[in-house]
Amino acid sequence: MPRDLSSLVNEHTLSGMSGLSRVGDDDDDEQDTERAGPMDAHDEHDDDNDSIVTELSQRNEKRDELHPYTQTLSLSDVESCVRLEEATFPPQERCTREKFQYRLTLCGHLSMGIFTSQEGDSNTTTAATAQPVYSGAPERKSVLMGHIVATKTTSLTVTDSDMAIPTPDNPDPKLGHKEEGRTVCIHSLAVLPEYQKRGLGQTLMKAYLQRIESHGVADRAALIAHEHLIPYYEKLGFENKGPSKAQFGGGGWFDMIKELHPENALTERRIASMPLRIQPDTAVSPLNMVFTQNDGHRFPRTTYTPDQNS
Repeated sequence: MPRDLSSLVNEHTLSGMSGLSRVGDDDDDEQDTERAGPMDAHDEHDDDNDSIVTELSQRNEKRDELHPYTQTLSLSDVESCVRLEEATFPPQERCTREKFQYRLTLCGHLSMGIFTSQEGDSNTTTAATAQPVYSGAPERKSVLMGHIVATKTTSLTVTDSDMAIPTPDNPDPKLGHKEEGRTVCIHSLAVLPEYQKRGLGQTLMKAYLQRIESHGVADRAALIAHEHLIPYYEKLGFENKGPSKAQFGGGGWFDMIKELHPENALTERRIASMPLRIQPDTAVSPLNMVFTQNDGHRFPRTTYTPDQNS
């Protein structure tokens, strides 16, 4: 059963956590229904929870009362994703059912949803297509409030080929997802209208980018956005690269890129996962101990000498 992430943020967690950049409450999710470009993720739900805890450390009552949690999207979420797109995007900019099926089949681990648990009679737009939270409580549904849908590309920015998918009539290998790519294309960042202005879009995007970087799946994230959304994405760390060549949905887009540093994140994770061992230093008193990493490197050898006055 997915965990309620609000309950994971205790005083101990907050005291030891570095803060994230804030976006003013007036800006919260005002533009969470805009097109973005492909993105990456890992398929471990615990990792979703860990990354979103950092964002939840900044209290937001309107968001926290929903007890939101994230998890990787799958084929069982297709109909909810379709309803979400229909509620948030104009027809020419929506992701089609066929595209959802393609992306969630081929690279669903690169997409993420933000959910809340509700009773089956909920009026939320996506409630009718929601799945049970777990088999022991079939009346409780895992209701999709927002999503990020993504693929990978070998380009530095999002192109029309990235936004398209191969079909039986046009099986062009240049279209769609490129597993070998190092750019995550965020095709869609969307939050249901009834849940906007609660910070959910920012929470989802920050958790998503943190997870992409920590797993080393890409060197950058790219998206296309309309001009009025440039400040929104700049606050999330994206850089405006100017007008895009992409003509998806009629054009008029701007390329936005956020560089990631997966090598740093992977090194930090590797060091953090290495158990310490304590070895007596035979050249000194037994009280003087040498702490080293289990594999003999990464941490410099450090000799601990007790305070003579202690």
